Amino acid sequence: MRFLFISIYFICTNLISNELIFTCENNFAYRLIDTKNNQQSFYKTDKSNWIEIKDFNIINNKLELFIPGMTYLGCADKNLPVCKYSILIKDFKLTRPIVTEVVLNDCYIGTMGCNEYKKGLELNQSFCKSN
Repeated sequence: MRFLFISIYFICTNLISNELIFTCENNFAYRLIDTKNNQQSFYKTDKSNWIEIKDFNIINNKLELFIPGMTYLGCADKNLPVCKYSILIKDFKLTRPIVTEVVLNDCYIGTMGCNEYKKGLELNQSFCKSN
């Protein structure tokens, strides 16, 4: 009897939820689950399991994911602030969403010298396919 109730729960949950999965050129995959009362977001790299993202925003057709620990390479001068970034998926309801990284603070990136970047700048555009 317990098995029957558990089975009904999972079937009903799947019927009232929408799930979007994106496989992207940046070697990440993203998943958004939208149920009647809740939204969850997940990411994974090529060979890892799905990891839940606790902090994310959905505004119109943009999904911004705040994955902990996302930073760029710092400069040799350790007194300069290191860039932190979020993942922004634009047009995520379409079949070919665009992914960019959004700089979250005024900072410096230590690739090809030491370059200053302003908060809000979008870098490293890539594309995804919606599964």
